[in-house]
Amino acid sequence: MAWTDFLSLFLPLFVAMDPLGILPAFVQMTSNLSVQRRQKVLNGSILLAGVVGILFIPLGPRILLALGLKVGDFQIAGGLLVLVIALRDIVWEQKMFSMDDSSDNSIGIVPIGIPLLVGPAVLATLILLRNRFIFWEIAGSLLLNLLIAWIIFRNASYLMKFMGVTGSKAVSKLAALLLSAYAVMMIRVAITSIIK
Repeated sequence: MAWTDFLSLFLPLFVAMDPLGILPAFVQMTSNLSVQRRQKVLNGSILLAGVVGILFIPLGPRILLALGLKVGDFQIAGGLLVLVIALRDIVWEQKMFSMDDSSDNSIGIVPIGIPLLVGPAVLATLILLRNRFIFWEIAGSLLLNLLIAWIIFRNASYLMKFMGVTGSKAVSKLAALLLSAYAVMMIRVAITSIIK
């Protein structure tokens, strides 16, 4: 695989997942846990996100077919959804998750695993990548992104001290801006394919 192809496969998932952007949320939600419990929650959330993401790569298009939807329909809907998620973060500083009433027994599943790590933006991106790449390439890129997220969250306390609140917010805003541009591209490509 050429370097440009790798970047075309890796970067959209990295931007959609935004591990640095959701790092403060992870720290906040797990701040009251012991080191051992935080590691257990992290491992569980990464495992869940990986299973859901990998299953969605082959099943996503079948779900669309069963619902009578075309890829272009999902691209536009997914693009709009991703754009809303990005704009909420940029304009209103709101994430698509709630940190209220989270217990240490459930936050590994919701919202850390789903939808923080693998949410609507990642699922939409996985389906769109099927147009250019094979299953194993997409699955490998997803797992690589989850490994990076695991490393980032594993060293959360050190990264937060290094980046600070301002630095993490700046990274999150930049990722959201890139994500909004990617969403516009998704909509543009979908409209072009429908017109043709």
